[in-house]
Amino acid sequence: MLERHVVQRHAAVLVWVPVILGGVLLDLPGGALAAATDVVLVACAAGACTLAVLASWPGPTRRSAAAVVGFAVVVSAGSLAWSAWVPAWLLVAMSAAVALPTSVAVAAVPASALASAWTLSRFGATADEVLAQVFVVLLAGVAAAAFSRLVATADELRRTREELADAAVARERERFSRDLHDTLGHSLSVMVVKAAVVRRLVPTDPVAAAGHAADIETVGRRAMTQLRDTVDGAVVPSLPDELREAEASLATAGIRATVGCVEPVPPTAAGPLAWALREGVTNVLRHSGASRCTVEVRHDTDRFRLTVADDGSRAAGHAADLVVAGRRGGLEGLRRRLAAVGGGLDVAAGADGFTLSAWVPDGTAAR
Repeated sequence: MLERHVVQRHAAVLVWVPVILGGVLLDLPGGALAAATDVVLVACAAGACTLAVLASWPGPTRRSAAAVVGFAVVVSAGSLAWSAWVPAWLLVAMSAAVALPTSVAVAAVPASALASAWTLSRFGATADEVLAQVFVVLLAGVAAAAFSRLVATADELRRTREELADAAVARERERFSRDLHDTLGHSLSVMVVKAAVVRRLVPTDPVAAAGHAADIETVGRRAMTQLRDTVDGAVVPSLPDELREAEASLATAGIRATVGCVEPVPPTAAGPLAWALREGVTNVLRHSGASRCTVEVRHDTDRFRLTVADDGSRAAGHAADLVVAGRRGGLEGLRRRLAAVGGGLDVAAGADGFTLSAWVPDGTAAR
């Protein structure tokens, strides 16, 4: 089924086919042979005109050009024999304007007007009638070309609008996926670590186990708030809070933590670095098996840099996020988040541990 804009473009020309060629049929010549010949020419003209227009979407083709040439030949043959064919040159001009490339149509439309004027003059038309015919044919061709371009432009705008809408949806989906990974992923990792501590302490120290269980409840409630903020797009982590949370989470997991930070870190750098710190500490808790972790925030000339380094032996697990095709979260998601504010991410995995280094330019607007 043809789309609406295609139907509109075709209708600009095809609506005139029965009107103009029907007029030819209403003025058939005398004699059975002449009348039959005229009817055949009308049928051929209608088919050629229709093919020329239909074959020209979404742009002129060789078939549409050949159909225009065939249409012009049929109209020429009819015009040489009967004056009723002269108005058919309007259809030739409109078909040429729609079905031919612009550079060719610029010449074809005036040529149709001149051919119309010449055939009309052969039947004794006055100079004023000839000039009027030329004007009408030219106007018909220009109007058809303008309408066709207008419909094509509207279709292009429609496709562009749809592409922009799809891009906006994709950006929002990526934002939601990344924020969900970076917020809930960290909270769930902390809950898993504390749950393991509770399981170990229940037989020997129920009071301490109850304290960690209360921490799990607190982290769970905070995760619910984070989920709501993620849905609303209002997740803005705080670097000081993330530093304190990192130290406490690492200590709970039995990892000796050293946390250092320059003061003060401006908000332009604190937000992106807070995301990087959350992802770095989450990976240490999940993958590293480390006994020691160092977190440092410093100012290097024109940028603020965060470094998270551990001595874990399962460094390959850290790097897994980098090679998962199409993944929106993890280290690849963090890399895109930092790139959006002009920053960058470097990672180094080796036998002696894993190092994550994230940086943002000094003075970059937080995302």
